[in-house]
Amino acid sequence: MSHLSAYSLTLRLLLLAAVLLLHGCATDFNDTPPQGEEIATTATIRSLHTLIHVAPIHIEQDIVVSGRVTSSDQAGNFYRSVVIEEEGAALELLVGLDALHNDYPIGAKLYVRLNGLTLGRRLGVLQAGLEADPVSGFEVDYIGSKAAVDQHLVRSAERLIAPTPHSLTISELTPSHCGLLVRIKGLRHIPETEEEIPQWSGYHRFEDAFGAAIYSYVRAYADFAEQPIPNEEGVWIGILQYDASGEGRYLIKPNDANDFQL
Repeated sequence: MSHLSAYSLTLRLLLLAAVLLLHGCATDFNDTPPQGEEIATTATIRSLHTLIHVAPIHIEQDIVVSGRVTSSDQAGNFYRSVVIEEEGAALELLVGLDALHNDYPIGAKLYVRLNGLTLGRRLGVLQAGLEADPVSGFEVDYIGSKAAVDQHLVRSAERLIAPTPHSLTISELTPSHCGLLVRIKGLRHIPETEEEIPQWSGYHRFEDAFGAAIYSYVRAYADFAEQPIPNEEGVWIGILQYDASGEGRYLIKPNDANDFQL
Protein backbone atom coordinates (compact mmCIF):
# COMPACT_ATOMS: atom_id res chain seq x y z
CA MET A 1 0.00 0.00 0.00
CA SER A 2 1.39 3.46 -0.94
CA HIS A 3 2.00 6.18 1.65
CA LEU A 4 -0.80 8.21 -0.03
CA SER A 5 -3.31 5.33 0.24
CA ALA A 6 -2.35 4.68 3.86
CA TYR A 7 -2.75 8.37 4.65
CA SER A 8 -6.16 8.42 2.90
CA LEU A 9 -7.33 5.36 4.86
CA THR A 10 -6.15 6.84 8.14
CA LEU A 11 -7.93 10.11 7.39
CA ARG A 12 -11.16 8.26 6.62
CA LEU A 13 -10.95 6.28 9.84
CA LEU A 14 -10.40 9.47 11.83
CA LEU A 15 -13.40 11.12 10.16
CA LEU A 16 -15.55 8.05 10.86
CA ALA A 17 -14.49 8.07 14.52
CA ALA A 18 -15.33 11.77 14.75
CA VAL A 19 -18.78 11.21 13.26
CA LEU A 20 -19.49 8.35 15.66
CA LEU A 21 -18.29 10.43 18.60
CA LEU A 22 -20.50 13.35 17.62
CA HIS A 23 -23.46 11.02 17.12
CA GLY A 24 -22.91 9.52 20.55
CA CYS A 25 -22.67 12.95 22.15
CA ALA A 26 -25.86 14.07 20.41
CA THR A 27 -27.71 10.99 21.63
CA ASP A 28 -26.58 11.54 25.21
CA PHE A 29 -27.62 15.20 25.02
CA ASN A 30 -31.08 14.39 23.65
CA ASP A 31 -31.67 11.74 26.29
CA THR A 32 -30.83 14.15 29.11
CA PRO A 33 -33.98 15.49 30.80
CA PRO A 34 -34.48 19.26 30.67
CA GLN A 35 -32.69 21.11 33.46
CA GLY A 36 -34.86 22.83 36.04
CA GLU A 37 -33.99 25.37 38.66
CA GLU A 38 -34.24 25.88 42.39
CA ILE A 39 -36.02 28.82 43.99
CA ALA A 40 -36.72 29.64 47.62
CA THR A 41 -40.10 28.76 49.10
CA THR A 42 -41.83 31.17 51.45
CA ALA A 43 -44.78 29.04 52.60
CA THR A 44 -46.08 25.49 52.70
CA ILE A 45 -49.08 24.02 50.93
CA ARG A 46 -50.57 23.24 54.33
CA SER A 47 -50.42 26.91 55.28
CA LEU A 48 -52.44 27.78 52.16
CA HIS A 49 -55.31 25.64 53.40
CA THR A 50 -55.76 27.96 56.38
CA LEU A 51 -56.36 30.93 54.05
CA ILE A 52 -59.53 29.49 52.52
CA HIS A 53 -62.68 29.35 54.60
CA VAL A 54 -65.71 30.16 52.44
CA ALA A 55 -64.83 32.43 49.50
CA PRO A 56 -61.84 32.16 47.14
CA ILE A 57 -58.88 34.43 47.80
CA HIS A 58 -56.70 36.34 45.32
CA ILE A 59 -52.98 36.28 46.14
CA GLU A 60 -51.12 39.58 45.82
CA GLN A 61 -47.97 38.65 47.70
CA ASP A 62 -44.77 36.89 46.63
CA ILE A 63 -45.74 33.49 48.04
CA VAL A 64 -43.87 30.45 46.72
CA VAL A 65 -44.70 26.85 47.63
CA SER A 66 -43.37 23.53 46.38
CA GLY A 67 -44.55 19.94 46.10
CA ARG A 68 -44.16 16.71 44.13
CA VAL A 69 -46.49 15.75 41.29
CA THR A 70 -48.97 12.96 42.11
CA SER A 71 -51.29 13.13 39.08
CA SER A 72 -50.90 12.47 35.35
CA ASP A 73 -52.99 13.46 32.35
CA GLN A 74 -51.39 10.80 30.15
CA ALA A 75 -54.45 8.50 30.25
CA GLY A 76 -56.89 11.40 30.01
CA ASN A 77 -58.56 11.18 33.41
CA PHE A 78 -56.99 14.44 34.56
CA TYR A 79 -57.70 17.33 32.24
CA ARG A 80 -55.30 20.28 32.09
CA SER A 81 -54.39 20.13 35.76
CA VAL A 82 -51.49 18.98 37.92
CA VAL A 83 -51.82 17.88 41.54
CA ILE A 84 -48.82 18.36 43.81
CA GLU A 85 -48.34 17.26 47.39
CA GLU A 86 -46.07 18.23 50.24
CA GLU A 87 -46.00 16.77 53.76
CA GLY A 88 -49.59 15.58 53.77
CA ALA A 89 -51.17 18.60 52.04
CA ALA A 90 -52.16 18.90 48.38
CA LEU A 91 -52.74 21.61 45.77
CA GLU A 92 -54.25 21.25 42.29
CA LEU A 93 -52.88 23.62 39.65
CA LEU A 94 -55.28 24.51 36.84
CA VAL A 95 -52.63 24.81 34.16
CA GLY A 96 -54.80 24.86 31.05
CA LEU A 97 -52.38 23.03 28.73
CA ASP A 98 -52.38 19.54 27.23
CA ALA A 99 -49.83 16.72 27.62
CA LEU A 100 -48.67 18.05 30.97
CA HIS A 101 -47.12 14.69 31.87
CA ASN A 102 -44.26 15.48 29.48
CA ASP A 103 -43.13 18.59 31.36
CA TYR A 104 -44.47 17.73 34.82
CA PRO A 105 -44.24 13.94 35.24
CA ILE A 106 -45.28 12.13 38.40
CA GLY A 107 -42.58 12.52 41.02
CA ALA A 108 -41.19 15.82 39.72
CA LYS A 109 -40.74 18.61 42.23
CA LEU A 110 -42.49 21.85 41.25
CA TYR A 111 -42.30 25.38 42.59
CA VAL A 112 -45.43 27.53 42.36
CA ARG A 113 -45.29 31.34 42.36
CA LEU A 114 -48.74 32.26 43.63
CA ASN A 115 -48.60 36.03 43.22
CA GLY A 116 -51.43 36.94 40.83
CA LEU A 117 -53.26 33.63 41.19
CA THR A 118 -56.49 32.76 42.98
CA LEU A 119 -57.00 30.01 45.53
CA GLY A 120 -60.33 28.20 45.80
CA ARG A 121 -61.80 24.76 46.35
CA ARG A 122 -63.61 22.25 44.20
CA LEU A 123 -64.70 18.82 45.37
CA GLY A 124 -62.81 19.52 48.59
CA VAL A 125 -59.50 20.00 46.74
CA LEU A 126 -57.53 23.24 47.12
CA GLN A 127 -56.95 24.74 43.65
CA ALA A 128 -54.77 27.50 42.24
CA GLY A 129 -55.38 29.27 38.94
CA LEU A 130 -56.85 32.45 37.52
CA GLU A 131 -59.87 34.17 39.01
CA ALA A 132 -63.03 32.63 37.56
CA ASP A 133 -66.01 34.49 36.15
CA PRO A 134 -68.58 34.69 38.97
CA VAL A 135 -71.32 33.35 36.67
CA SER A 136 -69.29 30.25 35.80
CA GLY A 137 -70.09 28.52 39.06
CA PHE A 138 -66.39 27.80 39.66
CA GLU A 139 -63.99 29.52 42.03
CA VAL A 140 -60.82 29.10 39.94
CA ASP A 141 -60.19 29.12 36.18
CA TYR A 142 -57.38 27.73 34.00
CA ILE A 143 -54.19 29.77 33.55
CA GLY A 144 -54.31 29.07 29.82
CA SER A 145 -51.16 30.28 28.05
CA LYS A 146 -47.70 28.71 28.13
CA ALA A 147 -46.10 32.07 28.90
CA ALA A 148 -48.36 32.60 31.90
CA VAL A 149 -47.82 29.05 33.11
CA ASP A 150 -44.03 29.50 32.95
CA GLN A 151 -44.32 32.62 35.10
CA HIS A 152 -46.03 30.69 37.89
CA LEU A 153 -44.77 27.12 37.60
CA VAL A 154 -41.12 26.08 37.79
CA ARG A 155 -39.80 22.52 37.64
CA SER A 156 -36.95 21.68 39.97
CA ALA A 157 -33.76 20.07 38.72
CA GLU A 158 -34.12 17.37 41.38
CA ARG A 159 -34.61 13.80 40.21
CA LEU A 160 -38.07 12.20 40.11
CA ILE A 161 -39.20 10.58 43.34
CA ALA A 162 -42.24 8.30 43.08
CA PRO A 163 -44.95 9.43 45.53
CA THR A 164 -46.06 7.10 48.31
CA PRO A 165 -49.87 6.94 48.64
CA HIS A 166 -51.40 7.49 52.07
CA SER A 167 -52.84 4.15 53.24
CA LEU A 168 -56.27 4.83 54.73
CA THR A 169 -59.59 3.12 55.33
CA ILE A 170 -62.89 4.64 54.26
CA SER A 171 -63.84 5.26 57.91
CA GLU A 172 -60.62 7.28 58.40
CA LEU A 173 -61.30 9.70 55.53
CA THR A 174 -61.87 13.37 56.35
CA PRO A 175 -62.20 16.45 54.11
CA SER A 176 -58.63 17.39 55.08
CA HIS A 177 -57.43 14.40 53.03
CA CYS A 178 -58.91 15.77 49.80
CA GLY A 179 -56.32 16.21 47.07
CA LEU A 180 -53.98 13.62 48.55
CA LEU A 181 -52.87 10.49 46.75
CA VAL A 182 -54.50 7.77 48.85
CA ARG A 183 -54.51 3.98 48.93
CA ILE A 184 -57.62 2.10 50.12
CA LYS A 185 -57.64 -1.68 50.12
CA GLY A 186 -60.29 -4.39 50.36
CA LEU A 187 -62.74 -2.77 47.92
CA ARG A 188 -65.22 -4.42 45.59
CA HIS A 189 -67.45 -2.90 42.91
CA ILE A 190 -71.11 -2.87 44.00
CA PRO A 191 -73.49 -1.87 41.16
CA GLU A 192 -76.25 0.47 42.32
CA THR A 193 -78.72 -0.57 39.62
CA GLU A 194 -79.23 -3.61 37.43
CA GLU A 195 -78.82 -1.38 34.38
CA GLU A 196 -75.38 -0.12 35.42
CA ILE A 197 -72.73 -0.81 32.78
CA PRO A 198 -69.60 -2.25 34.45
CA GLN A 199 -67.19 0.03 32.62
CA TRP A 200 -64.96 2.63 34.23
CA SER A 201 -66.62 5.69 32.72
CA GLY A 202 -68.59 7.78 35.22
CA TYR A 203 -69.20 7.11 38.91
CA HIS A 204 -69.12 3.63 40.43
CA ARG A 205 -69.65 2.50 44.01
CA PHE A 206 -67.05 0.40 45.82
CA GLU A 207 -67.53 -1.04 49.30
CA ASP A 208 -65.17 -2.45 51.90
CA ALA A 209 -65.82 -5.47 54.13
CA PHE A 210 -67.81 -3.29 56.54
CA GLY A 211 -70.16 -1.88 53.88
CA ALA A 212 -68.55 1.57 53.86
CA ALA A 213 -68.59 3.09 50.37
CA ILE A 214 -66.39 5.19 48.17
CA TYR A 215 -66.94 6.04 44.50
CA SER A 216 -64.54 5.94 41.57
CA TYR A 217 -64.71 8.70 38.99
CA VAL A 218 -63.41 8.34 35.42
CA ARG A 219 -63.94 10.89 32.65
CA ALA A 220 -65.73 9.68 29.54
CA TYR A 221 -62.71 10.88 27.52
CA ALA A 222 -60.19 8.83 29.49
CA ASP A 223 -58.31 6.16 27.52
CA PHE A 224 -59.66 3.44 29.81
CA ALA A 225 -63.24 4.73 30.15
CA GLU A 226 -64.73 1.75 28.29
CA GLN A 227 -62.59 -0.93 29.91
CA PRO A 228 -64.50 -3.41 32.13
CA ILE A 229 -64.46 -3.07 35.90
CA PRO A 230 -62.99 -6.20 37.53
CA ASN A 231 -65.37 -8.21 39.67
CA GLU A 232 -62.62 -9.11 42.15
CA GLU A 233 -61.65 -7.37 45.37
CA GLY A 234 -58.86 -4.86 44.96
CA VAL A 235 -56.99 -1.77 46.11
CA TRP A 236 -57.74 1.75 44.92
CA ILE A 237 -54.97 4.32 44.46
CA GLY A 238 -55.94 7.81 43.36
CA ILE A 239 -56.55 11.44 44.23
CA LEU A 240 -59.22 11.82 46.92
CA GLN A 241 -62.15 14.18 46.36
CA TYR A 242 -65.42 14.88 48.19
CA ASP A 243 -68.77 15.46 46.52
CA ALA A 244 -70.92 17.40 49.00
CA SER A 245 -74.13 17.16 46.96
CA GLY A 246 -76.93 14.99 48.32
CA GLU A 247 -75.79 13.05 51.36
CA GLY A 248 -72.12 13.54 50.39
CA ARG A 249 -69.63 10.96 49.18
CA TYR A 250 -65.89 10.49 48.82
CA LEU A 251 -64.45 9.96 45.35
CA ILE A 252 -61.27 8.33 44.08
CA LYS A 253 -59.93 9.79 40.83
CA PRO A 254 -57.31 7.41 39.38
CA ASN A 255 -54.55 8.30 36.96
CA ASP A 256 -55.19 5.18 34.87
CA ALA A 257 -56.74 1.71 35.01
CA ASN A 258 -53.69 0.31 36.79
CA ASP A 259 -54.62 2.31 39.88
CA PHE A 260 -57.16 -0.38 40.73
CA GLN A 261 -54.93 -3.28 41.71
CA LEU A 262 -56.25 -6.78 42.27
